[in-house]
Amino acid sequence: MTWGQLRLLLTASLPGVPPDLVDEWLNNRYEQVLVASKWIGTTYHATVETIAAYQSGTDSVNLTVGSTAVTGVGTAWTSAATLEMMFYRPGDTVVYTIVAWNSATSVTLDRPYEGNGTDSTGTSYPNESYVIMQDVYELPADVGNVISCLDPVTGFPLQPFSADEMDNSCGPRTLVQDPTCWAPWDDTNEGGPPSPVAHQIRFYPPPLHARGIAVKYEHLANGFTGSNTSASPLPWVTNSLLLYGCRADGYAYMAGATPEKASAYLGLAKLAETKWQEQLQRLLLVEHGRRRQKQAVKMADRFTRHRMARATRGQNNNWGPGQGGPN
Repeated sequence: MTWGQLRLLLTASLPGVPPDLVDEWLNNRYEQVLVASKWIGTTYHATVETIAAYQSGTDSVNLTVGSTAVTGVGTAWTSAATLEMMFYRPGDTVVYTIVAWNSATSVTLDRPYEGNGTDSTGTSYPNESYVIMQDVYELPADVGNVISCLDPVTGFPLQPFSADEMDNSCGPRTLVQDPTCWAPWDDTNEGGPPSPVAHQIRFYPPPLHARGIAVKYEHLANGFTGSNTSASPLPWVTNSLLLYGCRADGYAYMAGATPEKASAYLGLAKLAETKWQEQLQRLLLVEHGRRRQKQAVKMADRFTRHRMARATRGQNNNWGPGQGGPN
């Protein structure tokens, strides 16, 4: 059944209950199922495509302490290649964000240029080399929790950090190389459909090359938003399970709303809750049984690769077929 069909059945069997409460109960019971089952199917994979850092060669920039303006010399900047990218001058320990592209030779920083930290306002830095790079990337909207990121060159996992650990351990972001670690980063504000939260990840060092970094994450199962009526719960979550759980919630609500029928509704709520528990246990047995199927135990090759040589030696010395004989 779709979310809309489930809601229709519940509102028909629970007259007088506000639809918003029905939607809330559907989501709560759905979440309880996913948490209880720890379903392996919530593990998804995605690829984050990094952007190659730009390190100036024949071109350069003019900077002025206290000014947000950056003037290019021999540059050919475009909006797509600069806007919202990180900017710094090699030798500085401060990184800026480009917040405006004005022309092929002009961009604006998010705050006034600081120089080496002790320069007076107005100090000029003419014809300086510069770097434009990106170290923060958006993740798919359905990401609940990042599990691992793989180095695209070696295939081994990158070192995970918390945001605070990265700040405390990695220092300034003024070095572009192949990333060795990652951290979950600030999410964008909740805008609501069609502008959901954008989950973000940060790599260190900032990527030098454009490469795809494989990300494994826990999928945030899509619940009922009230508008996605044509969508459905995950196929292994039975309709009866959700219906029993929501009816238990509904009858408990109706018992409080109609005191003269409280006893009858509490009895129905208890019965529905019992059915919910039975259905949930049955589902968990099935799901966990699938994951606990016996697997054949096989020794690693390094423990068995000598056997053929031993058998051959045994046969050559007439110790009998299949008997390796003494080493």
